[in-house]
Amino acid sequence: MLSRTESIEAYRRLFQREMDHDEAAALQRELATGDLFFLLVSVLRRSDVNHDWVYERCREVEAAPDGYLDVWGRDHFKSSLITFGLTIRDILRDPEITVGIFSYSRPIAKAFLRQIKREFENNQRLRELFPDVLWANPLRDAPKWSEDEGIIVRRQGNPKESTVEAWGLVDGQPTSKHFKLLVYDDTVTLDSVSSPEMIKKVTDAWASSRNLTVEGGVSRYIGTFWRANDTYRHILDRKAKASTRWIMRDG
Repeated sequence: MLSRTESIEAYRRLFQREMDHDEAAALQRELATGDLFFLLVSVLRRSDVNHDWVYERCREVEAAPDGYLDVWGRDHFKSSLITFGLTIRDILRDPEITVGIFSYSRPIAKAFLRQIKREFENNQRLRELFPDVLWANPLRDAPKWSEDEGIIVRRQGNPKESTVEAWGLVDGQPTSKHFKLLVYDDTVTLDSVSSPEMIKKVTDAWASSRNLTVEGGVSRYIGTFWRANDTYRHILDRKAKASTRWIMRDG
């Protein structure tokens, strides 16, 4: 694996080649959909990701994005890389995807959706690179573009699910919807482990949410343990995930 500085030098060499505007745009599209670090730093303007430790995490999660409960420490960029970066990458790769973001409560999930929504609204470079996926004026042109109903990018199909929707486990899950990708972020919080009864309530709500996937659908779990017997432990005990990725930053 190239180091962060080696990757940055490789990008520089690629764009030093003589090419016209369309060729440069095609190269940027290829890198944005195939290189999570490039997408985050160069296209999504996340300069805070441009550090060696976060770079290594980018390479890990893009190599194996599904089939893990990512148990990272707080402020370790797990939501930035997975819920934000990988979800955007997947939409750019396949605008027909449907994503359900689930958190302990719907306001938490809406915050993750809001970040993606605003990026699609305000990142002109992103919209110019992917005019076949992203609306030039989504507030005006998108069939749905809100935190309540979700957001719909430019797509050919007409499923009842939006491209991205945000839902809470304990305060009103959707009915009769099925998503190709389920992203569980912050399903366990301090409030969710306040009592054994609350832990059971959240765990039962998570189990119910598993009916909202499609055949062949994938899931991603991102979070931090709050109690030894919290919902993440129950998820592991039920073998809903193939493996757990434990990451702690030095220091």
